[in-house]
Amino acid sequence: MLLITSACGSVGRQIVPYLAQHGVDIRAVDINPKVADYKAQGVKETMVIDATKADQVEKAMKGVDQVVYIPTLFSFQEYVMGKIAIDAAIKEGVKQFIDISVLFPNLDTKLHHMMKQKVEHYLLYRGFESHMLWTVLQPSGYNHDVFLEQFYKLGKFPNYTPLDKRMSWFDALDEADVILKVLDRPEYFDKGVYQLCNEKLNSYEVADMMTEVTGKKITAEYVDEDHLADYFPQYFHGGDSYSYEAFIRLVRTMRKWGWDSSSFTLEALLDHKPRTMHQYLERESKRLGIYKGAATK
Repeated sequence: MLLITSACGSVGRQIVPYLAQHGVDIRAVDINPKVADYKAQGVKETMVIDATKADQVEKAMKGVDQVVYIPTLFSFQEYVMGKIAIDAAIKEGVKQFIDISVLFPNLDTKLHHMMKQKVEHYLLYRGFESHMLWTVLQPSGYNHDVFLEQFYKLGKFPNYTPLDKRMSWFDALDEADVILKVLDRPEYFDKGVYQLCNEKLNSYEVADMMTEVTGKKITAEYVDEDHLADYFPQYFHGGDSYSYEAFIRLVRTMRKWGWDSSSFTLEALLDHKPRTMHQYLERESKRLGIYKGAATK
């Protein structure tokens, strides 16, 4: 049995159904009651848990052989939740722990990267102590973070980084394929730390791809700090102070230094060519019914 945490988050929604389709017996957990909906997609078990409660996490770990640990986004308790999950996995005899971290967690100008680095550090030492097998995956930007439906309606692709600055992108389904391989050979991938990156694209290039697949002109637009709340209100209205500060530090870091790396590791891990941003946008536009080749009513 494989436990997947944060199953209802943006990454979980991509990989949980895919892994279930590939025959993995999954126990999906999340604080969101909608996690139960995964049963209709072939997921064996679901549980609603609070990842800050050790007793609930330990209960979720019972009878589990392997864990894919997906953290929550921009939570000031991220390190605490990571420690709880690692300790619970060891206590319940989990054989393999796969930590979904982030590309360059040592970027200390990003608060959430610092949290993920601390979780990696804790996993390193607790893994050595307990002999639990572990692997860390360090994803770059996910293709699904390009919100095609929203940008199609706006007719623009707002971005807080300079529009000509490239960053690394990759597809969550490729991450799922890597997970399948790591699950199949836990000892081979034990104590491995792998960057997951594919294309280096700037905002102009992504906007042009959206235009191509939808047939509607979508223009890249730079958003300065004074107007971030217009496009990213979740971090300004109703969010807590940590998520706001983490987002602002993310913006300032990306503007000054960017965020990209080599595609070598992903290409080496996969048995196929990495999925491209264009392929993701075509897939997503077809799902939304806005693909330029779709029949119009």
